[in-house]
Amino acid sequence: MENVGTRPSRTLRVWVSALDASGLARQRVDALPTPQDVAPGMAARFVVQLADDPQVRTYHVEAVGH
Repeated sequence: MENVGTRPSRTLRVWVSALDASGLARQRVDALPTPQDVAPGMAARFVVQLADDPQVRTYHVEAVGH
């Protein structure tokens, strides 16, 4: 995830939702990206594990930082 803003991002948290065809969440997991402090133009990485679910059609990712 890249910080495209003009100020550093801190205390990052990411939520990933696995959605079925009707848009309902089948799974939702969270992650703490590394590094937690991301300067403008820099990026952080995160990893999540989701169960293999044939009903999942798409994913929604939310990231929040201060």
